[in-house]
Amino acid sequence: MRDLNGADPRQFGPYRTLAVLREAGTTRGYLARGDDGRTVTVTAAEPRLAAVPVFRRRFRQELATAARLAGPWAQPVLASAPDDPVPWFASPFVPSLSLAEAVALAGPLPEPVVRAVGAALAETLERIRAAAGGAFQGLGPEVVLLAADGPRISAFGPLGAATAAAEGPGGGLSVTLGYLTPEQVAGHRPGPPADVFVLGTLLAYAATGTNPFDVDTAGAGPLGADTAGPDTAGPDTAGPDPAGADPADARPAAGDVSPSAARHRASERIAHREPALASVPEGLRPVLARCLAKDPARRPEPSVLAAVLAPSGAAAAVEAGPLPARLTAALAEQASAVLGLEAREDRDDRKGAVPAVPATPTVPDASPAPEAGPAAGQDTPPDRSPARRAVRLDRRTLLTGALSGAAGLALGGGVTAWATDDRPSPAAAGKPAARKPRKPVPGVPPAALWAHDMPGTLLHGSPALHGDVLLLPGDSLVALNVRTGRELWRRREPMDLPSHPVRVDDELLVTLGVQGLLWRSVKDGARRHKVPYEQILETGEDMAGPELVARDGAVVWFKGNVEKTAGTGTKTDGTDGKTLTLFAYDVVRREPLWRKPLAENEYVAWAVPHRGLLVSSRDAPRPKDEKARKKQPEGLQEFFALDRASGKEAWARTIDDLTISASCALSGTGTLYAAQDNELRAYELRTGRELWRKRHPYPDSRFGEPLLTGDTLYVADNDPTVYALDPADGRQRWSRGTGFLAGSGAPSSVAVSASGATALSLDAVQVTAFAAASGERLWKFQAVGEQDSGGLDPYELLTVEGICVVRYGMSFYGVPVE
Repeated sequence: MRDLNGADPRQFGPYRTLAVLREAGTTRGYLARGDDGRTVTVTAAEPRLAAVPVFRRRFRQELATAARLAGPWAQPVLASAPDDPVPWFASPFVPSLSLAEAVALAGPLPEPVVRAVGAALAETLERIRAAAGGAFQGLGPEVVLLAADGPRISAFGPLGAATAAAEGPGGGLSVTLGYLTPEQVAGHRPGPPADVFVLGTLLAYAATGTNPFDVDTAGAGPLGADTAGPDTAGPDTAGPDPAGADPADARPAAGDVSPSAARHRASERIAHREPALASVPEGLRPVLARCLAKDPARRPEPSVLAAVLAPSGAAAAVEAGPLPARLTAALAEQASAVLGLEAREDRDDRKGAVPAVPATPTVPDASPAPEAGPAAGQDTPPDRSPARRAVRLDRRTLLTGALSGAAGLALGGGVTAWATDDRPSPAAAGKPAARKPRKPVPGVPPAALWAHDMPGTLLHGSPALHGDVLLLPGDSLVALNVRTGRELWRRREPMDLPSHPVRVDDELLVTLGVQGLLWRSVKDGARRHKVPYEQILETGEDMAGPELVARDGAVVWFKGNVEKTAGTGTKTDGTDGKTLTLFAYDVVRREPLWRKPLAENEYVAWAVPHRGLLVSSRDAPRPKDEKARKKQPEGLQEFFALDRASGKEAWARTIDDLTISASCALSGTGTLYAAQDNELRAYELRTGRELWRKRHPYPDSRFGEPLLTGDTLYVADNDPTVYALDPADGRQRWSRGTGFLAGSGAPSSVAVSASGATALSLDAVQVTAFAAASGERLWKFQAVGEQDSGGLDPYELLTVEGICVVRYGMSFYGVPVE
C-alpha cells in the first residue's frame, strides 16, 4: 500500500481513491470509498494500455467472466466502466494478502491452509470450466488473495494475471504470463488441464516457499530462479516459441542472465524435469505430483482435486485451517490502517489532499518458519458465500481482517506469451484445421448450446416441454426453442400469472392461472380459451393456490384451497374456511370430471396414474384400540388409489414400517420402490408383499428418490454415489461416485436421457453424466453465478432427444447429451 501520487486518478465513477493497494503488469488496484460510505477495491487498467482497442475488448470479456463467477472464492464486481478513458471495476474491499506476500512474510504455509486454498481454487476452476470451457489462465501468486475467511481470485483471465503486456504489430496485444506449462513449452495452446498444472505449482510454492522446478537453484524465485524479470522491450508472440524466448535450438551461453536466457532455462526445466516435491508435506505429494504431470490427460479434474484436498468441502477446510498468526497480525494491521484512512477522509474536505498512508512493515529477506496460530474472524458457517460476506463488511469487521500490504515475491520469471487480438494467428489463417476427435475428459462438459436467464423472477410450477418448445412459467409464460434457446414468444395475462404448463395436443397447451385455466397456442402463445374457476366451483366458493398434481392423457389432476365466501366479494377470515380439494379435469373436452375434498392427512404430495387409478399416499390413520396403537409405529404412510373416472377410493394399504419420509416410485407393473433412510425396498403395492430389500453399506448414508427407466432402477445417495440396479431383485449392476464430496448433504436425484443411454445425477453442486450401460463417468456440468436462493437448491433437468435442459436458479442451459 502506498500514497497516491500526481499520476494516480482521484476518482473512478462514484469512488474516491484513498491509496494504491497493489500494482500488477496490466492493472493497478486502488483503495477507494464510495458515495455511500462503502470501502472498495478499484482495479484499473494501466493508462498506456487503455488506448489499445484489443485490450478493452479483453477487459470486457474478463468482466463478463467475473459477473458469471459471482459466488464462493471469486471477488464479486460491484460496478464497472469498461468504456471510461481508463477502464475499471470495483469489488468489495477485504483485508487480504496475495499468496506471494503471504509466503514472503510468513514463509511456507501450514498444510491445512494449503489444502483449504487448493480446494477453494479447484472449486473455482470447475466453475470456470462450465463458464468458458477453455483455459482460464488467470491464476498467479499476485491474484490469489488470502483473507481471514478464505482465499479469493481477484483476476478473471490472462489480463488480470499478466506480469506484462504491450501493443503488438497490427493492433494486437502481447500478454506475458508469469508461468509456463509443458504443453505451452511444446508450442500448443493451453487447455483446461493447464490451469491444474499452474494450481499445482502454486500449491507447491505455498507449501515450500519455492517453485518445484527451481529448488536446486540458489536465490530461486517462485518460478524462474535466475530471471531478470519479463522482457518487455518488444512484444512476445504466440507461435512455435510460446514462452516468447529465443528459438528452442538457441541455447543460452553460459553465464547469460538476459531475460530471454532466463525464459529458455525455465522452459527447459518445466518441459523436461520432474518437480522437486521432497519438501512438500507427505500428505500433499501424491496429489501435487498428479497436478504437475507432463501429460495433461493425467492431471486430475478440478472437482476431484477439490475433493481430495478437502473431503468436507473448501468452506469447512477454511474454518479448520486458520492462517498463521503472523499473517493474521498483518491482516489486522492493514484493517487498522484502512480505518485510519477512512477516519481522516471523513474529516478532510473532499477537495483537499488525500492523507498519507501509514508505513507498511518490511518483508523479511529470508522466509521464516511457519508460525501457527488462530485466525481472527473465522467463525463463519461453511454454507455462506465468502463473496457475500465481503459485501457486508463494516468498519468493526475490518479489524478482524487482514493485510499490511507488503511487497512480496511474484510468480514471475518464466513467461508465456498469449495472443489476445481475437483474430486467427498466421498459422490458422486460411482453411481451418480439422479437429482431431478425442475422448472426453471427465469433468469437462460439452459446451452448452445455449443459455437463457430469467433474473428477478420466480417460477410458478415447473418448466415443461411441448415437443421442441420449452415452456418457462414465470411472471410471464416464456417459450423457447429447446434446440437453439431462441425465445419464440412471451405472454402474460394481467393479474393472472401462468403456472404448470401442460400439453393438450399438437396445437395447444393449458396453464393453471390465478383466475382460471388458460389454453394457448403453442405456435405464438395467443390465448384460445379460458375457463374461470368459478365455472368449476360451486356458488359462493373461491379457490387459491392451484397446483398441478398429475396428468394422464386428457385428464389433469390439480389441487387448490377452496373457501366459502361470507358475502359478495368478501372472504372468511383465517384458514378455517379453506378446504384442500383435489380436482379432475378433462383439458381436451374442457369440462370438470369430479372433485374430492381432502382430509387433513391427505396432502397428496405426490401422485402417479396407474391402470385407471390415481395412486398417492397420506398419513396412516392411528388405530383406535390402545393396544394396536402401541404396536403401530408413528409416522407411517398409507397408500391409496382413486378411481380415475369417479374419484372414489378403490383401496388403501399401509406397508410394514414405511414412513411418510420414504421416497417412492411406482412401476407400470405395480411394483413400489421405496427409499427410506439407508434402505432401498421393493414391494408388490396391491398386496404389500415385500420383494427385496437393499441396505446401504454405511449406516450414516441414505438413499434418495429411486427412478425406474426401462429395465434399470437408478438411485443416488448423499455421499454422493449413483447406483444402477436390477429392479427384479435389487442386484447392483454398477455404482459410481460423482467426484465431488462437498454437496449439500441431501441425496442426489437421478434423471435419464431421452435415449436411455446416459444417466444424470443432480445435486446442489453439479450435474454428472454417466454411461447407463457401464457407469463410466462422462462429464460434469456446473452452471455459473449464484441462484437467487443463495446457490443451495439442487439442479433440475428436463430431457429431450439429444439435449438435456439444465436449470440452476433462474438460469437455463441447453446441454448436448450423447
